[in-house]
Amino acid sequence: MEEKDRPGTGIHNQEDAETADERVYDLDSGPAMPGDGEVPVAAAAAETGPQARPKFSRKQILDRFAEKNSALGKLQKEKSILEKAIAAERDAWSAEKSALEGQAKEFKDKWLRSAAEFENYRKRTAKEWELLKQQSRTEVILDVLNSLDDFERAFAVVEPGNENEFVRGVRLIYNNLLQVLQKMGVAEVDALHQPFDPTRHMAIGQIETDATTSGHVAQVVTKGYIFNGSVIRPAHVIVAK
Repeated sequence: MEEKDRPGTGIHNQEDAETADERVYDLDSGPAMPGDGEVPVAAAAAETGPQARPKFSRKQILDRFAEKNSALGKLQKEKSILEKAIAAERDAWSAEKSALEGQAKEFKDKWLRSAAEFENYRKRTAKEWELLKQQSRTEVILDVLNSLDDFERAFAVVEPGNENEFVRGVRLIYNNLLQVLQKMGVAEVDALHQPFDPTRHMAIGQIETDATTSGHVAQVVTKGYIFNGSVIRPAHVIVAK
């Protein structure tokens, strides 16, 4: 047998190379049998008709793969662009979040300072108001105490046992005033025969006497009074030498 007539040599190989791209393939069929480069005639004949599956040449398949690779490349580029946009949005959102958190913290600090200042102002105002009421009451009480002194000086000139209805009526008014002052928290300073206390007593003189110990109060000239634990008027006293 001559070399040109061997299989795979000569004109047959050239024809096979020329028709390699013209072959058709059934993408849904199984692999081709060894040595069989074309669709079997029986299979081709069986698939002729209105519902025969389409056949593709090698060139068409490669073109299809190239189109799909190009589409995948475009999708990859779009994905990269979207990822960059999402990252930029995330960074912008994070920066805005940090700024808002800083503003919220600043507003909270200002609110806490304002609340503390208002609370201090409220307490200071309440304290000042209490002091003002105390001073107002003290002034009124002192005026009433001066009237009580006048009552006591008037009673001092009345001889015991000679009180008439008028004097007894005046003494009743005097006792009622004392009860009102006691309800308000006013109490008399205990001074007679007590050790001299400069915070509760005011010495207006000294006297030699055996009625009390030296340094103690021998005589009370004007009564002293305490209002809610504070001395509003010291007792004017004479101290024993």
